[in-house]
Amino acid sequence: MNRSKKVTLGIYFFAFVLPILGMMNCSGWNEGSMVVESCIIDGTIFRAYADFYYGWLLISAFMAGAPILIFIGIVVFLTKLISKRIDKLENK
Repeated sequence: MNRSKKVTLGIYFFAFVLPILGMMNCSGWNEGSMVVESCIIDGTIFRAYADFYYGWLLISAFMAGAPILIFIGIVVFLTKLISKRIDKLENK
């Protein structure tokens, strides 16, 4: 596996898998107060991370998923640009 593939997998992990793991870590999210009730691995940063992504999903639900689709498009586009740039630098 070359360097650009490793960077691509890393970016996709941080953009798509880590938010899901952060939301799975916490439970009892309240739509009114927009905070989680408890987390398995508890800490201010973990709660804020889960609160942000739960809020993002709530807003996306009322906008027919457009923010999520835009986020996915931006991540894929930037990852392809970074991957091409790394390949170009390695081939010099």
